[in-house]
Amino acid sequence: MLTPAQAADIRAKIDRFEAWLGDRRSYRPEEVPADLPQVSNEDRSALEVFDFVNDPPRRYFLYIKEGNPAQAAPLVGQATTWTGDRLGYVRFGRSWRSNMGDTRVPVTITAINGRVYVGTYFKSAGDYARVRLAKGGN
Repeated sequence: MLTPAQAADIRAKIDRFEAWLGDRRSYRPEEVPADLPQVSNEDRSALEVFDFVNDPPRRYFLYIKEGNPAQAAPLVGQATTWTGDRLGYVRFGRSWRSNMGDTRVPVTITAINGRVYVGTYFKSAGDYARVRLAKGGN
């Protein structure tokens, strides 16, 4: 886990890069000034984990790694950032097919920030879930 000083350093680098980027959303690597500090995806993910722990969100978008299908019910998986850093452990409910034809699974996440989140894992659309802080989940 990052220290507050490390998080501030990464955040400052991201802010500087975004100021250079302006309204553009794409660029070629050779366009980036040499003196502009680069932030890796791993640094961005570490900052995301730091913020998740130190400023717990009410709603969140995260990724799901399912457990071993041979395990006894309920299956347990992991909630992660998009690079795979763990945000918590997942318990899966019974899957169902929505009126849109996709498969969805209710999830309960015991997060690393000490909170409990509930939401929907959009299983057939990808490996992501949209969750919110559970009532009584602190």
